[in-house]
Amino acid sequence: MDTEEIRGDNSGFVNNWQGGKSLAECNLYMLTSEDSYDVSFLVGKEEKLVRAHRYVLMSRSCVFHAMLCGPLAEKEDIKVPDVEEETFTEMLRYLYTDTSSLTAENVTGVLYLAKKYAVGVLERLCVTYLVSSLTAENACVILEQAHVFDEEELFDRALKFIVQNGDVAGFTGLCGSCFHRVVSAEEFIATDDTAFSAALSWAEAECKRQGREITPENKRLVLGDTVYEVDFTLMDMKLFAKTVVPSGILSGDECTKLLCYLISPDTDVAPFKMKSKLNMGVALYADRIHTGHCQEDSSIIFSCSEDIRLTGLWAFGNASCTYNISLYEEQQTNASDGGFTSVKRWVPREVSTVLERSISNEVQLQLRKQFSLYNDFRYKIEMTRTSIKNGWSGSSVFNNISLGKCQISVAEQSGPGLISRLMLEEM
Repeated sequence: MDTEEIRGDNSGFVNNWQGGKSLAECNLYMLTSEDSYDVSFLVGKEEKLVRAHRYVLMSRSCVFHAMLCGPLAEKEDIKVPDVEEETFTEMLRYLYTDTSSLTAENVTGVLYLAKKYAVGVLERLCVTYLVSSLTAENACVILEQAHVFDEEELFDRALKFIVQNGDVAGFTGLCGSCFHRVVSAEEFIATDDTAFSAALSWAEAECKRQGREITPENKRLVLGDTVYEVDFTLMDMKLFAKTVVPSGILSGDECTKLLCYLISPDTDVAPFKMKSKLNMGVALYADRIHTGHCQEDSSIIFSCSEDIRLTGLWAFGNASCTYNISLYEEQQTNASDGGFTSVKRWVPREVSTVLERSISNEVQLQLRKQFSLYNDFRYKIEMTRTSIKNGWSGSSVFNNISLGKCQISVAEQSGPGLISRLMLEEM
């Protein structure tokens, strides 16, 4: 007789649902079927009933052991009003089976429960999931959650992601402490008025959270000392005059002090923070050649001995030229045939530039979004220049270039050297 077909009835036979199942599968059946449960929870604001087994909970959590065992043990249904039923059930599923189905929607709730009930392994699983899922869209949310849960490693990873990318979403949802940490980071990538715009938006949101009227005075009040961390000293003077001064965030004396600095950089701007000026660039070419007016293509492949940041570049030409730039990162992936052969391919990185200034026979192109370059990758920059006038191109390329401790090695170039210098910063 097939034991799977044995039924529990008055004949004395039992339902052998355990047959062929693993320990985790048997535990999950007990949880989902609520067979022989001996503890009940009222979960969420709606107090939905969730049943479980004391033995499993006590064997997996010292907090549950204290709650369910001894003279102070809970005698009534246990209320858990601070999470929803689905999140609580996901935590129970892990306690019963040692597996979890974490998603972007439930991970922070599960992390909260893992810390609340001292389930250390589940807590680490949640942190690992959050670290691996950092994106420009969720980095600020994860930073704030790491701050709330006092997860230092996760906080540091999220903060590093934000300050190295700069254009992430969600600044307005940060608490004052987290926002200050982002803006005050020396590595915070911000061009033109990025940091100032973020500060204004955050201050307006904070005024609403505190029930304050949105006025320049109140925005300055909620910003506090964070205003001194905004990189005003890197702003263009005209942009400062058109955006910062009319905002009313700074006093007249503060505006005067910063404008004096933008005119004469040896002016003292304390207590405002002065961030490092962008590097003028490491030269790529030893000499130049004169060219005719036409469309030209150029590419260069290089690597770095240390992690470094690309902030922009200088190109041969003038303000009448049109430049198109593409940046690629070399990555190693498995072959498409499913085998174990690894192949290297160039993965494009989105690049957008703005013409900063033109000096002599060169133009400075500032990246709207700066890029972190890592020492275990090679990078390729392709440039197309269209000119209506005669111009210049590079001839003899340098092979090894130093920037602090970092060595820039040029592996290959093609076409005329249109890029004269790379603008790089140490990280």
